[in-house]
Amino acid sequence: MKNYLKAIAPQRVNQREPLPGRFDQVRNNAGGFVFEVSDEARFLRFLILGTEGGTYYVNERAQTRLETDFVTRFVREHGMKAVQLILDVAQRNRAPKADPALLALAAVAKLGDLPARKAAWNALPQVARTGTHLFHFLAFLQEFGGWGRLTRQGISDLYLNTALDRLALWAVKYKARDGWSHADVLRLAHPKAEDPARNAVLRFMVRGVLDDGEVTDEALRVIRGHLLAQGAGSDADAAQLMREYRLPIEAVPTHVRGAGVYRAALETNGLTWTLRNLGNLARVGLLVPGNWNVIQQVVERLTDPQALRRGHVHPIDVLKALLVYRAGRGVKGSGTWTVVPQIVNALDQAFMLAFAAVEPANQRFVLGLDVSGSMDSGMIAGVPGLTPRLGTAAMAMVTTRTEARSTALAFSAVQGRTGGKWGGGEPGLTPLKFSARTRLDDAVASMQKIPMGGTDCALPMLWAARNRIEADVFVVYTDNETWAGAVHPAVALQQYRERMGIPARLIVVGMTATRFSIADPADAGMLDLVGFDSAAPQLMTEFATGRF
Repeated sequence: MKNYLKAIAPQRVNQREPLPGRFDQVRNNAGGFVFEVSDEARFLRFLILGTEGGTYYVNERAQTRLETDFVTRFVREHGMKAVQLILDVAQRNRAPKADPALLALAAVAKLGDLPARKAAWNALPQVARTGTHLFHFLAFLQEFGGWGRLTRQGISDLYLNTALDRLALWAVKYKARDGWSHADVLRLAHPKAEDPARNAVLRFMVRGVLDDGEVTDEALRVIRGHLLAQGAGSDADAAQLMREYRLPIEAVPTHVRGAGVYRAALETNGLTWTLRNLGNLARVGLLVPGNWNVIQQVVERLTDPQALRRGHVHPIDVLKALLVYRAGRGVKGSGTWTVVPQIVNALDQAFMLAFAAVEPANQRFVLGLDVSGSMDSGMIAGVPGLTPRLGTAAMAMVTTRTEARSTALAFSAVQGRTGGKWGGGEPGLTPLKFSARTRLDDAVASMQKIPMGGTDCALPMLWAARNRIEADVFVVYTDNETWAGAVHPAVALQQYRERMGIPARLIVVGMTATRFSIADPADAGMLDLVGFDSAAPQLMTEFATGRF
């Protein structure tokens, strides 16, 4: 009789077996049965998370091949939808890196049907916001096919329609990447401009000299300053030219980049540069304890909401800066520095600001953070040290600070308890002391101390039901490689609803770009989101309050 009951009763089926009658479940890489996200959701995961670093079960090369094969199939079948998703991710700054979107856009531009290809070229200026983005796009494009008429026209239009001051900045800041230079591109695209100033910029890109004749356009000023800076004899001379001509630090030769140049760069370079160069600012003796003028200047830049929006700063950019700066040493090389507490505090504040204003849902939240072994492998957006495990801590902090009634739990089979380190018995739960006052770096540090083990994403619901905890929304941060539990997460949620009489909802935040999800697509009370989508906190609020 027990065998018959197990075959027909969902609550008796463990995660290594499919639910009765659910033929839409698939086996994940860990051997557990989960649901498969829609092609559109999988494409969105790729655009936002990419595949750098791979996953615990699939190495980077294999994972990248798997997902790019999917991307090429998706863009062939749904080219216009692909362009719409790429544009939405780019315009709303939803992704930490532009590379996945640029790869996907290049695929549409070469593999989509004619309307989709035209739409891809029209979208390029909004996706490729910098010269580096353009060169990355061209490198991807080359792999999907040669230079046809549409490609030449699309690239030509980009050079002819980009704002002139922006194009001039590209000429001095982004001269070459990925085996491409502006000269290479222009020789293939043959853009023909009628504006003398634009022609002067294009000629400079090809020849390296400014043959502007009688042209006095202000946009050429950055090129003139760049040419003067090539002859700068000292750090002070170069810094003066940077301020006079508003030059980025990339326009100055490396051998004259001293403290004066870096101090000037705080005025002439963008906020993204500041985030990436906190260690360098310390190394040259600027960002050091007691140098309050510079410390205050950096703090004000990091915590300026308008600057964050204007610089398209993604929360991952801030978290990466925090991980590197807090370590007191560079990822590469032997450079070290003394950490200034005020800068750590500013980065903590900037992280929240980068998500923009998150509206509280004013609901009762239980957060379940997957800290299993699989979550400690791979990288989010290619950031060294930023594993999905640490990413969950950062994402959870946003909700913890926004929602007054929230409880955070780390769930994993813990060594020494029933079942051992890798599951097979009753996994353990570790309450996390997250609050609205917990600093981001402290939250990350606390996550690093929690023992890892097997994955049971049903635990938050089972724990809440067993302890009669009232919850309106469960949020599970996971790679969806769940396998260790005696009951499926979707079933655990249904059991909680029945026992507590609360129509609780479940939000699953996927932290890797795979096709798996524990969220049941047939249940309107479950939502699948992409980890580190900058739009995720607001989407969570809207779902939690029943707005969609």
